[in-house]
Amino acid sequence: PNSATITMPDTRKILFPACLAGLAMIALPLQAQLAPDASGKVFNIPRTEQAPVLDGKIDEPAWQQAAVRSDLYQRRPIEYRPASEPTDVYFMYDEDALYVAVYAHDSQPQEISANVLEQGGELWQDDNFTLMLDPFNSGTGGYQFQVNPNGVRSESIYTSPTRSSNDWEGIWTTAARIADDGWVAEMRIPFKSLSFDPANETWGVNFWRGLQRTQESMSWYSYNGSSNPTAAGTMVGIREVTQGLGLDVVPAISASHYENYQTDISRSESQPSVDMFYKVTPQINLAVTVNTDFSATEADSNSLNLDRFRQFFEEKRAFFLNDFDIFNFGLAAAGRMQGLNSGNNAIAFYSRSIGLSDRGQPVDIDGGIKLSGRVGNTEFGTLIMRQQEHTNVSRNGTVENIGSDTALVARIQQPVLGESKLGLIFTDGSPRTNEDNSLMGIDLQYRDSSFVTGKSMDALLMYQQSDTQGISDDQAAYSAVVSVGGNTGWSGGAQYFAVEDNYSPQLGFTQRTNAALYSFSLQHEWLFEDHSWIQDIRSSVSARRWEELDSGIMDSENVRFTLFNINSVRGDRISINTDRGKELVRGGQRTTGDLAFNIPEGIYNDTGYSFSYNTPNHWDWSSRVNLSYSDYFTGTRTRYGIDLGWQLNRYLSFDGGVTLSQYDLPEGTTYTRELEFDMKISFGPSVSLSSQLEFDNVRRELNFNNRLRWNIQPGQDVWVVLNHGLIDQDIDNKFANTTTNAAFKFRYTYRF
Repeated sequence: PNSATITMPDTRKILFPACLAGLAMIALPLQAQLAPDASGKVFNIPRTEQAPVLDGKIDEPAWQQAAVRSDLYQRRPIEYRPASEPTDVYFMYDEDALYVAVYAHDSQPQEISANVLEQGGELWQDDNFTLMLDPFNSGTGGYQFQVNPNGVRSESIYTSPTRSSNDWEGIWTTAARIADDGWVAEMRIPFKSLSFDPANETWGVNFWRGLQRTQESMSWYSYNGSSNPTAAGTMVGIREVTQGLGLDVVPAISASHYENYQTDISRSESQPSVDMFYKVTPQINLAVTVNTDFSATEADSNSLNLDRFRQFFEEKRAFFLNDFDIFNFGLAAAGRMQGLNSGNNAIAFYSRSIGLSDRGQPVDIDGGIKLSGRVGNTEFGTLIMRQQEHTNVSRNGTVENIGSDTALVARIQQPVLGESKLGLIFTDGSPRTNEDNSLMGIDLQYRDSSFVTGKSMDALLMYQQSDTQGISDDQAAYSAVVSVGGNTGWSGGAQYFAVEDNYSPQLGFTQRTNAALYSFSLQHEWLFEDHSWIQDIRSSVSARRWEELDSGIMDSENVRFTLFNINSVRGDRISINTDRGKELVRGGQRTTGDLAFNIPEGIYNDTGYSFSYNTPNHWDWSSRVNLSYSDYFTGTRTRYGIDLGWQLNRYLSFDGGVTLSQYDLPEGTTYTRELEFDMKISFGPSVSLSSQLEFDNVRRELNFNNRLRWNIQPGQDVWVVLNHGLIDQDIDNKFANTTTNAAFKFRYTYRF
């Protein structure tokens, strides 16, 4: 059966010729950009004997002795053009901390965007200032510290040379205020919050400023449109500083109540827990957790799963996020490479496999230990966690008693070839089964930031193999990725990826096995100088083909053309895409996820069209509209999505969305509705309440998630969490209670 008459060519016949032609096009000689000389992006940082008071003012005598850098320029939209507004950045340090201040001058102070008041909020929606530190001056890793005009903090750690994760949480302080001609912010970053070599006086450093009303980024240094550890300047002179004993003790007390109204299971408990972090050396961190508690962790989204593969959720639990970048292996550390299309397949280590059941319910953890850091240039990490026995209910309803398990992960990386890394990983453990299971892998992360003028090249080679009890062959997964890109013009990449039939790491994450992927992408970006409305336009083509590894039979194919993706000067985004693809359905195969449609076996061709529009995110009223129409197996699918956001003021915001889908099939027409509503109340920079409501008419589940956080000061928190679920099983709009989760947690950090 075919739902369209399009005949798709075998993607492999066009993929690699197109890839070679595309990369050749990218590598053609380009006009040299007027990049600043990196040797000029160096400064000496002075030492102060009088620590400044953080109050959003820089009129104290200490700041008059600071090193000042004012030579920022545009990174976006037009790299190396003079910045539209001046910015002054001040640096100094004392024995305990690094001090940084920014005076972001603004000729239109009434237009400063400062809506976010929640600590850890999405500061990219506001005017902001970001500091990047690479204490080892390695060019491959480091930290980001970000602040907005309200003094709200956000921090992240680099998981690869070009990608950072804001799930990392560091202890530092800031203060900010809006002035008559701009805004001012001060930062205090304790050396106790950083890993570094005291013998190394030269740190990699960079900093940039975001101006929302013009969508402008102003950077101290950039290369090929990027500012990160690979494109940074240097700061010289940090010496004779202290990290104290290097010991953080974080005791916590929690109380929780869980009730399942359908099974009459109810439990209440209160328990203490403690996490300890100790710097064995300034470069090596030891973390210990006892009676581990994750009751205050933010709830996962309950969105519909619309395909046949299991859903992937990001890690949110604090203990695993500390130094977690070291444990990223292979594709998990690949960053945003062009042509990368394997998604979340064959991840060697997925920390959510520990302490969570197959259905995402918490499993008690006795404790764990983690040792990570570096010796010389060698980075390493070792993690051991002890999980208690539990009863696991799988996604297909199978009930199994799982014994206690000890999970072990070991990772090592060595810098090679300048900007690249060669690494190994080993895992052992099976928290969700009673089988013995382990994995070994090797990966090479290659980067050449000056591949050709204006372009950088990234590549990844990965091989990993699981070892499962009773299985002797076909347990490997491997991939090769190459990507070439820059700020403008042509960019592209390609990937080959394969997962053998018996690959099954129990400490990892896998969506499909006996599968091979061929993928390719090519895009071109045009920047418009001094245009009154358009900032840039991007057009692209990408292709991917999944097939069975052992037989070569096609599983699915897709070719996507992005006719254009337009970004406006004020922040609008418009995109129009067309897709052509086909998919093989085998008898008895579940292809439509939660929808559970009965699709006859066969090969289905399809064509699809989609349109999206986003208003500027910094507006008080914002909206996102998505429209799409496509063939859908034996019929068609039409989808309408709209999200509306209202930033009433910096204390209160609402965001609501609905996605309506119409499936026209021979059996009739089916409609699905997904609704989500979010409310955020910030009582001040320290206290915030986040509430979320989710509902869909397929599962008929209604979920309320509420999380109150009082950040007394960095490292000291109180959380109150209340999550409640209901279901309308009889489709009569009368909801019955399903579960209630309530928790209280207090955490306090002692630093020695």
